[in-house]
Amino acid sequence: MPVGVSGNRFCVLGGGNQRVVVRMGGSIAAAVVVVAILWSFVWLVRAIESDSCPPNAEDDSSALASCIFQTTVDKKMYRFDLAAQIQGFPHGIRSEDGFYKVSIEACEKQAAATYWFQLCEHMKFNHDPPICLGCETCGGLNHCGETCSALQSVSYPGYSVCTTLGYPKTTSFSLIEPQKPEQGVRVKMLTCNGPNGNCSLAVSVYCNQNGIEVPTNVQNVSWCDFETSMTHPVGCPIVTTIGRGSWGWFGTIFIMFICGFFLYMAIGITYRITILRVSGFEAIPHLDFWQGLPLRIKNFFEYIYGQCMELYQQHTQELYMRVNG
Repeated sequence: MPVGVSGNRFCVLGGGNQRVVVRMGGSIAAAVVVVAILWSFVWLVRAIESDSCPPNAEDDSSALASCIFQTTVDKKMYRFDLAAQIQGFPHGIRSEDGFYKVSIEACEKQAAATYWFQLCEHMKFNHDPPICLGCETCGGLNHCGETCSALQSVSYPGYSVCTTLGYPKTTSFSLIEPQKPEQGVRVKMLTCNGPNGNCSLAVSVYCNQNGIEVPTNVQNVSWCDFETSMTHPVGCPIVTTIGRGSWGWFGTIFIMFICGFFLYMAIGITYRITILRVSGFEAIPHLDFWQGLPLRIKNFFEYIYGQCMELYQQHTQELYMRVNG
């Protein structure tokens, strides 16, 4: 016979060889709460991810301040300040036009593409702005390119499609050659959670004290990751610190001597107090030696002084004898 129990109990319905166990009441409510919590968590994660690369067309102060990279190699610290004002380049590595532009002609398997980028800040366009579809994450159709730092435009018959490749706030730095920091620095701009997933543009800034060579080519290293290179004086690092101890081996020996002295004192005082049952100054090991040490030091310097005076007198007496002779 079927048996029904309300609340958190079970309702067992049996017929023949079949039994169905149904959780009622509070169990259903608990399941609803769990589903609601999971849904809220997923929504929160998506909201955070969607805001992790927010375009910002107004404030570039943080990007300029963070356009500094320093690292330590072989106990030397190398510093790159890409936005620094140097002679002949008042804007640092930033293009005076507000953007760098690289155009790639079409080939058999690839459509024509144009790349715009600006290092250390978002792009600015007083002329030749990009006009392409899909620019919502970089300023929209009317302000395309103004809220990101790197943009790709692929041309098709009658229209072009944009893909955002990076923002100032998601720029990272690394050495071109980890063991050769003097070669230059690699700047990588990144997007995240856009319609095309994660895309990036990496620019290798090689050291060149004599001037600048702008990028002329862009390579597609993976599905939505691109690389290019240029030369610029700010790609030459400045050695700001040499992390070597000024005392060298002498400092190591001196520290070992001090540590040994304190260890000797600690063991000696502990032994004399606990075993010999002495107290006060008598607990200091070899007290007679330490009490006589100042006198020994005085006698040593007096001996050195006496020897020096004796040599001086002998030398001056020989000179007098030579003159008189």
